[in-house]
Amino acid sequence: MKPNEIVSLVTAIIGAMLGTAGFVISILAFLRDRPRVRVTLVWDLEQVGGSGERIGLVNVANIGRRPICIGAVVLQAPKHYKWDGMLLKDSIQAIQLIEGAPPAKFPVNYIGLKTYKADWSRIRAYAEDSAGRKYYSNYPEKKPSWAE
Repeated sequence: MKPNEIVSLVTAIIGAMLGTAGFVISILAFLRDRPRVRVTLVWDLEQVGGSGERIGLVNVANIGRRPICIGAVVLQAPKHYKWDGMLLKDSIQAIQLIEGAPPAKFPVNYIGLKTYKADWSRIRAYAEDSAGRKYYSNYPEKKPSWAE
């Protein structure tokens, strides 16, 4: 091989490796830079300083890198009920969650939840962002006091 052919071959190999590395890094940066929302639903928290009644709590946290605007938080029940979505009143105003911001918390009172006590394990919360994307919580594992 001539020296200029060797230089061309080495340059082509380095270019292919750097191009592939740049492509992989750009994909990883894209996946890292999008917003990710974690929604959790906790039942049977006791209010302190009040009447001592029990409440639930929906916690919405941005664990991604981009800011996101949460438009509504809803408790979702199975479809066979008359009302299969229960909007949490405190979530009506849009809330912007930025990277590193504290999570938004929404209390859930137990008024009217006895209707759903047969399907307590199929009720979960979701948060909807300004683009209409929904982020769901896990289904509860422990039976809440309102379902007994």
